[in-house]
Amino acid sequence: MVKNIVFDMGNVLTGYTMAEYICRHTNTDSERKIIKNEVCGSIEWIQMDRGILTDEEAIASICKRVPEVYHSLVEQFIREFRMEQESNPPMENLVRKLCEAGYDLYLLSNTSWRFHKFSKNILSISYMKGIWISCEHGYLKPEKEAYFCFFEKFGLKPEECLFIDDSAANIEAAMRCGMQGIVYHGDVEELENEISEKI
Repeated sequence: MVKNIVFDMGNVLTGYTMAEYICRHTNTDSERKIIKNEVCGSIEWIQMDRGILTDEEAIASICKRVPEVYHSLVEQFIREFRMEQESNPPMENLVRKLCEAGYDLYLLSNTSWRFHKFSKNILSISYMKGIWISCEHGYLKPEKEAYFCFFEKFGLKPEECLFIDDSAANIEAAMRCGMQGIVYHGDVEELENEISEKI
């Protein structure tokens, strides 16, 4: 019996994809390439989500290997990443309905310490009974340790949880840890129907 519904954040509670976000915050193809490969696709990006590096440490490390002309862009992108959040009314409505129906809602997200600054701009997070973010625990989805750490933190039984994430790899890993799961493809109505079938 599902008692807890667990949400990923990026591209689930929030309505953006990384590619779109990068395009909105760069002006040229060369800038987009630098941000995509040397920032978002970097070891430092993963280490920020794991809680190993601060923004300042990541900026300093990345700037050692990119041309100086891009240093200010790198710094600005990292410092401002996700600080502006577009509203996502369809998902917000679904989250509210699930909360009102009596389900306990949780966040399970790979994200950096910056979460504490920008999360207040994501309305759906206000409905969460518990929040698990990777930077506070040192584990990243789809590592099994991330899921077991999540269960332990909130005293949850995996079989009573339904996890929603836009990554098939994350859902597959969650299912191996005992949760049910749904891969979210961007259609809230479709997601609501899938949730109804599982609860």
